[in-house]
Amino acid sequence: MDATSKSFTSDLEFEEKLQAVKRSALNQKKAEEQNMYGTIDYDAPVASEPDKVGLGTKIGVGVAVVVFGLVFALGDFIPSRSVNSNKDAAIEKNVLSPEEKETLQTRLQQYEATLSTSSDDVVAREGAAVTLTELGDYTRAASMLEDLTKVKPNDPEVYRLLGEVKFEMKDFEGSAAAYRTSAKLSNKIDFQVLRGLTNSLLAAKKPDEAVKILLATRDSLERDKSNPDNIGGDNSQIDTESQLDPIQVELLLGKAYSDWGHIGDAVSVYDQLISSHPNDFRGYLAKGIILKANGKTGDAERMFIQARFFAPEGAKAIVDRYSR
Repeated sequence: MDATSKSFTSDLEFEEKLQAVKRSALNQKKAEEQNMYGTIDYDAPVASEPDKVGLGTKIGVGVAVVVFGLVFALGDFIPSRSVNSNKDAAIEKNVLSPEEKETLQTRLQQYEATLSTSSDDVVAREGAAVTLTELGDYTRAASMLEDLTKVKPNDPEVYRLLGEVKFEMKDFEGSAAAYRTSAKLSNKIDFQVLRGLTNSLLAAKKPDEAVKILLATRDSLERDKSNPDNIGGDNSQIDTESQLDPIQVELLLGKAYSDWGHIGDAVSVYDQLISSHPNDFRGYLAKGIILKANGKTGDAERMFIQARFFAPEGAKAIVDRYSR
C-alpha cells in the first residue's frame, strides 16, 4: 500500500489526510504530462473519495485552477519583464459546470450542517474550506483556514494552504506571512512553500526578500548535498514528496533577480544552470526569454534553438511560443 492509500485509511492525523489529497488534480491529461516531463513540477491526479476531502484538494499551484502543462506557463519560473509576460503567465480559472457546482454546493451544505451541531469537527472544517475554495469563495475559505490555525497552531500545512488562498485573494502580504509561518514550523524544505513564498513576495514588490530566501535555500541544498547525513548540521532536510529540484530553485532565483531589475545576476544564474545541467532545456529557455526581453534577439534565438533541441517532444511547442 503506497503513502497516499495509507493516508486515506486513517483519520487520526491531520497531516496524513492532507498529504493524501493534496496532489489531487483535475484530469488525466496532467497525469500524462507529468510522466512526460519528469522533474518539472506538476500536480498529478490521484483519486479521492468525496467524503474524505481534505484541505489539500485542488490547492497546489493555485487554488481552483486548471493549470497549463508546464509550470513555465504559470509564470512560476519565467523571468519577469519578458515579452507578453502578463499573457504568458496567465492562469485559466476552472469553469464549473452546473452539475459540478451543484455537487459542490450540496457537499458544502453537508459540511455546514455538521459544523452547526459540532463546531469543533476538524474534518468538516477541512472539507468546507476546500469546497469553498473550489467554488471560488476564497474569503470564506480563508476564514475557515484561519479557524484551523487556532486548532492546529503548529501545523505547517494549514499555513501553507492559507498562504495559497490569500494569494488568490491578492492579499500578498498575508500570503507571504502565512508561508513564512509554514516554513518556520516545518523541519524540512517544502518546495510548494518556497515557490508560494517567492511568488507572494514578488507580487508584494519585495524581490530583494525573495532573493535572500532563495539564496539561503540554495546554500542549504549545497550543504545537504555535501553532507547527506547532516552530521553536525541542523535538523533541516529536503522534502522529497515536494520534489525539491535544485533546477527549480535556480529558476525561481533567476526570476526573482529579474523582477528586482538585476538582469545581469539573473543571466548569471541561467549561465550557471546551463553549465551544470547542459542537457536540461529550462536554463536555455529562461535565458532566451530574458535576453529577448532586453533586446538581444540574436543571442536569445541561439538559446531558443538549444532549448528546443533539449526539450521533451511535448515541450517543444512551449519553447516555440516563447521564441516567437
